Amino acid sequence: MGSSLTEYLRIKVHPSIQNKVWSRIVVEGIHERNISKAYVSPIEKRDKPFNWQRPTTSVIGPQTLRLQCFPGVDYVKHYAAITATYLSLKGETPDSVYYTLPSETECLQPLLHSNLREMGRVDIVIVGYVQGFERWAHIPWEGDDSNELFAWKKISSPKGHCIAFLGCRVSFWGDISGNVVRALQTLNGAKCVLYVGKLGSLRAEHSPNQWLATGCQSLVRNRLITWTNPLEHLVHDLPSVVRGVHCTLGSVLDETKEWLRETEKKYDFVDPEIGHMGKASLEGGTEFGYLHIISDNLAMKYIHDLSNERLKAVLHGRKRLVGEIENVLSRFFDQWSPT
Repeated sequence: MGSSLTEYLRIKVHPSIQNKVWSRIVVEGIHERNISKAYVSPIEKRDKPFNWQRPTTSVIGPQTLRLQCFPGVDYVKHYAAITATYLSLKGETPDSVYYTLPSETECLQPLLHSNLREMGRVDIVIVGYVQGFERWAHIPWEGDDSNELFAWKKISSPKGHCIAFLGCRVSFWGDISGNVVRALQTLNGAKCVLYVGKLGSLRAEHSPNQWLATGCQSLVRNRLITWTNPLEHLVHDLPSVVRGVHCTLGSVLDETKEWLRETEKKYDFVDPEIGHMGKASLEGGTEFGYLHIISDNLAMKYIHDLSNERLKAVLHGRKRLVGEIENVLSRFFDQWSPT
C-alpha cells in the first residue's frame, strides 16, 4: 500500500490499542457485542447499514488486552497483522501481539445460529454491496435489527424463483465468506450465490473505480479452484468488464513487493474472499459468480486506493459501475433457471 499504509491502519486499529501501551495483546475468534463484556469501537462506520461491525476488545489482565474478531482464520490473522504493523510503525514492540485461531466448528456456529434461518428458502442470493442497489431500494429490509448479523430483502424472478439480497453487519473477510455460503446452503437451500464487491488489480492499466472484474478461477492456499461462472454470458460484450485469474489472499498486509513480483506474472486480481466462496460453492453444489469493482491497483500507484474510499470522485465512479452491475443482475434474474 506504500504511503497509504499508515492511514489504512489508523482507521482499522481499535482505539483501545491506539490509546494505551499493552504488554500483551491476544487476538481471538470471538464475536462479542455485549457492552458489559466488550468495548465496542467508537470509530465504527455506523453511517452504513452493513459491514460496519468491527472487532471489540476486553481487558483480561492488568496489562493484557483481548481483541475479539468474528471467528475466521484469515480475519484473526489479518487483525493480528494490522495490530503488529501499527505498533511497529509507532515504535512499539510488535512482539506483544499473539493470536489463537478458531476451529472449523467455532467459525461455522455463529452463522448457523444466526438469524439467517429466518430468511427461509431461497434460490439466488446476492451478497456484498447490496445496499448500493438503487433499483431495488424501495423494497424494505427484513431482519433489520442491528443486534443481528444479517438483513435481507426478497423479490421473485419472472420465472418465479426467490431472490434474496443479503446484507451482513460484520465483515465476512476471507474464509468467513466461504462459511457464509455453507450456511446459505444448509439453512436456506441456496442454489446460486452471486458476490458483488471490490477487489485489487495486478494489472497497471486498470485504474481504480473505472472497471469491473469477473472470472472463474482463484488460487486458494496454493490450490487453483475452477468453477463455472453463471454471469459470463451476460458480461462478455461489456467494455467495462475485464476477466482474469484471481488470487485469494488473507490480508492486504500480505501484498508485499516480493509477493507482487511473483504473483503478477500468473494472476490478475486479488481479494480475500472470492476463492473461498468458489470452493464452498463447488463443495455444496451451488452456482457461484462474482462481479467486482476494481477499487485498488497494486501494480501502479493511483491517487485513489483503500485509504480514501469516501472521496466524491471515488463514489461517483463506483455509482456508475453499480448501475452496470444492476443491469447485469436484472438480465440474469430474467434468464436464470436451476441447473
